[in-house]
Amino acid sequence: MKNTTLLVFFFIFISFSSCTTASYTFATGQRTGVDFTSGKWLLNELDCPNGSKDKLTEECLKYFKKYTGDRLSYIHDVKGLLVPRKINLNPGKTKLKELKDGTGFDFFINISTQKNKSDFSSLELYQQANDAGKNEASVIVEIYDLNLQQIIYSQNVIGTTSKVNAPSDHNTQSSGKLKDNIMLYKNANQLIEGALKRIFKDLDKRSVK
Repeated sequence: MKNTTLLVFFFIFISFSSCTTASYTFATGQRTGVDFTSGKWLLNELDCPNGSKDKLTEECLKYFKKYTGDRLSYIHDVKGLLVPRKINLNPGKTKLKELKDGTGFDFFINISTQKNKSDFSSLELYQQANDAGKNEASVIVEIYDLNLQQIIYSQNVIGTTSKVNAPSDHNTQSSGKLKDNIMLYKNANQLIEGALKRIFKDLDKRSVK
């Protein structure tokens, strides 16, 4: 009985809700893909908010292990590495040589995420006039060939969901009742997950597996 009540409530909620669509843009990057079939791969600690780091790290390990198997290691699971805690994006040849000497790996994966804007929550009543805003987040994935000391893949994807100006009050209310639906938006964390998945799809299309 309890489960049935919850199910009915869920369908009622959905029927009075509207979902906005997030957009994802490939901003910049070298999109030639990589060759996953050889070499030892090292995934760096993700540069992202602590609240989402464990989940994103798990997703990244799952994706790259799919193609590299036990040739992939996570940086905190390997002892004796001589590398700084944070590797800045777009490193030069000198830094890549240091990574090669300090790790002994062939390929290095560096991932950074950022919440650019967070103007509203995931669920809001969309009835206020002149109410607008944007949630925006970005993900950058870089892969380095440490033997050649060069970047072989770099991609930046930006995810955005926007709240446009709502109509004036006399269009949104009738006899004191809200006419508009509840609006569901993707928050910054969800946009990060969506952007990361699109980079994975891009790698799938362009890489040798």
